[in-house]
Amino acid sequence: MIIKIAKSWADWLVANGASSDDYEIYAYGAECMLNELISDILLIVTALMFHKTFEMILWMLFFTPLRIHLGGMHASSHLKCILSSILLSYLCIFTYLFVMDSPTIMGLILALSIFIVYKIAPVVHPNHPVSESRMIKMRTRTFIIIFIEILITCISFIYFSKIVSGMATVSIFSVCILALFGKFRSYNH
Repeated sequence: MIIKIAKSWADWLVANGASSDDYEIYAYGAECMLNELISDILLIVTALMFHKTFEMILWMLFFTPLRIHLGGMHASSHLKCILSSILLSYLCIFTYLFVMDSPTIMGLILALSIFIVYKIAPVVHPNHPVSESRMIKMRTRTFIIIFIEILITCISFIYFSKIVSGMATVSIFSVCILALFGKFRSYNH
């Protein structure tokens, strides 16, 4: 369904003056946008149902910027992507409670996350190779994002909210685990 709607949108763009040479780019962009929109709507709706809206928004705020630039494992279909996003977000939402009161555990998880980013960033899908200069930009942005997110996490822990710091910690770590899986999968293909 997502692919069909995306192609219809690309058809409409070309019919209304967009370059037909870029048809695949329009269709792919629309496909990604629709997948993200559906995922985000379902995440917020389920969070409302389970009274976890604040935690879900925190997860999304810390997860998304790092995920975009670090990369990692991707599902083989839109449905699997949406379902795995929901599963991963709730895994984080229900595990942050175990780390939020322990600065030692949070520190270890954040240190491990920095190490993972240092060793593998960025993780690019083998079907979408990028130039060396783009890889350098992605790596730099990944470092900037993780350091900003960790700084916010530490400030939050010290000054105002262990809930925010706990959610941030598990969100950052979940992105790093997806990156590891993506890196491991790319070596096995």
